[in-house]
Amino acid sequence: METNNKNNKTVTRRNMVKATAGIGLASTFLGSNIIAQTTDQQIAPANKTPEGYESNIAVCTVMIVRAIHEKAADSVWDKHKKWLKATHGPWGMVTYTVAKSEEVKNPLNPASTEKTGRIIYVIHEVYRHLDGLTKHYSESPNGGYVEDFLKIATAEGTTVTVLQGAEITHSLLPKDCDFPVSISGSDAGVEKFFDKD
Repeated sequence: METNNKNNKTVTRRNMVKATAGIGLASTFLGSNIIAQTTDQQIAPANKTPEGYESNIAVCTVMIVRAIHEKAADSVWDKHKKWLKATHGPWGMVTYTVAKSEEVKNPLNPASTEKTGRIIYVIHEVYRHLDGLTKHYSESPNGGYVEDFLKIATAEGTTVTVLQGAEITHSLLPKDCDFPVSISGSDAGVEKFFDKD
């Protein structure tokens, strides 16, 4: 365990790396004791007020699948989103996104158009604390998506990378952007979109 006295907080990243090393994909996503081992070692808020999501906990999954698995993967994330929406508010979920794109052969060239035949999914979940993430994993078998997810994740040609319960160190919220942003094709800016008074 590392202790950062400057911010008077305990960071459990080292323990989490040890806990996840060598553990198979199934146990990672079926809520074994990967995160449960750290429930009594919360990451405390920093002394300063964060700009956005700093000091919250992130899980980021990058899954790249062959095109033949695209429809099944879309269905998995449909089920995943539905389950999160129905359950995760009380568990401290802050935000959730899934981004999807065809994989290109030269990802460092924005003009690249030659495809590999695979689909990239980037799934980003943010929680206020490790307890919420622990709850997510312990309840995930009830989400209705795990079995299908594991079939795709372990299929030939699929690659999966998971950033597991990492502290967010940098973030910006819509209010922090100094230019107008539209949401879903709306001409209204972000401030108006979020103004629900």
